[in-house]
Parts: sequence; structure tokens; C-alpha cells
Amino acid sequence: MKRFFMLAIAIMAAISVQAQTPEWQERLNRLDKEFTELRENRQWKAVVANRKQYRKIIFAQPDSVKTAFLRGTDLDLNYYYNLTCYLSLAGNKKEALSTFEYFTNRVTNEVELVDVSHIINDSDLDVIREEPRYKACIERLEACGNYKQKLKNAKGYYRGTLPVGMKFRYMSPNNPDLVRLREKFNLDSVAGAGDEISKIKNLLHWVHNIVPHDGRSINPEIKNTIAMVELCQKENRGVNCRMMAQMLMEVYLAMGFNARSVGCLPRDFVADCHVITTVYSNTLNKWLWVDPTFEAYVMDENGVMLSIAEVRERLRDDQPLQLNEDANWNNRQKTYKEHYLDRYMAKNLYYLLCMDYARFNAETVVEGQTCRYIALMPYDEINSYTNSFGWAYLRVSDDEWFWQSPYEE
Repeated sequence: MKRFFMLAIAIMAAISVQAQTPEWQERLNRLDKEFTELRENRQWKAVVANRKQYRKIIFAQPDSVKTAFLRGTDLDLNYYYNLTCYLSLAGNKKEALSTFEYFTNRVTNEVELVDVSHIINDSDLDVIREEPRYKACIERLEACGNYKQKLKNAKGYYRGTLPVGMKFRYMSPNNPDLVRLREKFNLDSVAGAGDEISKIKNLLHWVHNIVPHDGRSINPEIKNTIAMVELCQKENRGVNCRMMAQMLMEVYLAMGFNARSVGCLPRDFVADCHVITTVYSNTLNKWLWVDPTFEAYVMDENGVMLSIAEVRERLRDDQPLQLNEDANWNNRQKTYKEHYLDRYMAKNLYYLLCMDYARFNAETVVEGQTCRYIALMPYDEINSYTNSFGWAYLRVSDDEWFWQSPYEE
């Protein structure tokens, strides 16, 4: 039993602290304390009774109280998966199967991201593993949740058909807005006096820490780093991954690095997508993966930073990948390679999307300012409109062109 699946960001339900904790929450607290002891002593039948009572107390509350406590209408998927495990360990095969079916229906109907490999290998479920109902659930979960295999099954790119007259562009660091950004936040000092790679990492850390990530936030009207930092500090709020990637891109541009914001999308929309930043390293002569939401960069087995293209291919080929040790979400939750790369980003690297012009304030609605996106797609899908790319300005399958050096003529 463990927290085996993750949403884009796990947000724990919370209730505002009152002068006195309601009696029903006191009962939940007592049950939680009892549950810990029962589980440690492997008293599985008592554990099952404890968890059922926990749910019963919550569902006895008025709808307004219940939904505020749960931030929804039901307990999360972890509750039902773990209850399946406890029922199985208690030898209650019939109810374990029913609960597992309920869990599976929730996953598939709500299109949640799950770690199917953990479920298949979880010894807690040995009691039901040979049951046809269990196997039917696994088939449904694998169809929904084996995202690494979906990435491996993606067709290759096709090099040779180049867009005529098209080239990615990058705003000059001498642009007045970028100069203002650099001076306002003293980015020269933030970057430090070290080598190029250390500056890239220092700027990543700064953006990660200057505002919190909030995947449920509404995008601000003015979408540039200066405006967003001021707004977040004034309203004590965060921004989503798209805005964080935009901020890091602007910071790199202000410091003379060429950078893009990169939308990372799944084959079929599942729970969410993700947006990160890529910055060009002259030292390594390639684009690098930098993710301000998780303060993350990716390395090979020798500790050399990798590009988005390299990470994607290494996932497809089962080659070694390392995540920096200090990768985290909001300085509150450590980010692990097994979830972040093998599941979450394996899901989100099927399609890639970039603006043709990386610039300050790129996504703010400004009269006369256009916003054009280019999508990199597997060759067999560039003519498909079923994947929500009908609106993309250009869809290509030439990965070499898409990842061209900013210095190519």
C-alpha cells in the first residue's frame, strides 16, 4: 500500500482551523491514530472496520461540509485502492474485488493517472490476483494508464520536409522590456559569476522560488514576469506551470540565453498536460530541459544535462535517466524520477508545442500582437485533427528542424 498515483500536483484537502475542532473531525483524528497502530500490527480486519467507519463519519455530514472537507464529492482514489489492499489482506475476497472495481471505474471514468506497474506487482493483492474480475480491471487500467508504453509505441519523426521561410526567433536581451526585467530583479547577481551551466541552474532555482506553483490558478491578465511576480506577492497566490515556464523563458532571454516555453502534451488528454522551459547551452551545444514547476533538470548516467528530445528518446529506449536531487514542488514535496519521468512526463511527451517567437509578454493579449504555435508530432499524426492541434499554426514531424540551433542560418 502506498500513494501509488499522482495528479499533476497533489493538493491536500484542508479545512480552515476553527476556534474548536468539530466533534466529527475529532472522531476522525482518533480513528487515524488507531488506524496507524492497527496497520503496524497487521490487524487487517480491524483496519478495514476502521477505514469504513472513517468514511461513514464523513458521509454523515451535510453535503456542504462533506464537499468542503473532501474538495469534491468522494474520497480520493488512494482511499479505495488502499481499502482494496486491506480487504485482500483480511481475506475478504468478494468485497476486495467490488472495491477494486469501484476504484477502476473511478480511474477510467475520470481519466486519472495511475501507476499500473505498482498495482500489478503489489503483493497485498495476491488474494484476488487470479480472479477474472481482477484481470478485467487490470486490462482497463493498462489501457488507461500505461503511458510509457504509449510513448514507446509512438511512430517516429520524419526528417526532410522543412517549412519554407520558417524559423524560430528569440527576443534580443537589449529589448527595453528585458533590460527592465534584468535590472528590476538584479538577475546578473542571481545568475552569479560561475560558468554557463551554473547560471542556467541558478536562474531556474530563482524562478521556482520567487512565486509558488498553483495548478488550479486562473491565468492573470498580464502574463509577463514582472507583472506576475507583483500580482502573486500582492494577492499571496501562485501561477500554473504554463506561466512559470513563460517566466523562466523571459528570465533566460533577459540574460542573453536563447530559450523557449515548451508545451508537453499526451496522446490522449489525461488529467492535465505540462509546460516546461528549454534553454540553449553553448557549452553543451544543445537545448536543455529545465522545469521551474518542479525545480527540475534531467541528466544522463554521467551527470550531463539532457535536452527534451534526449529525455524522450531515452524513455522510449529504457536508457538511464537521472533527476537532480533537489527537484521538488513548492519546497514542500520532493520530486522523484519514478513518478516525474517514468509516469508523468512519459505521458506528456507525446506531442511538443512551441511559440515561433520567444519574447517578453508573449501570451498577453495585446492589440496587433500575434501568437503562433508550432507542434512537433509523430509523422503519422501530423494530418490528424482528432488531437486538438487543428488550431496550431504549423504542425511538423521534422525533429531536427524543430530543435534547430538558434545560431543556424
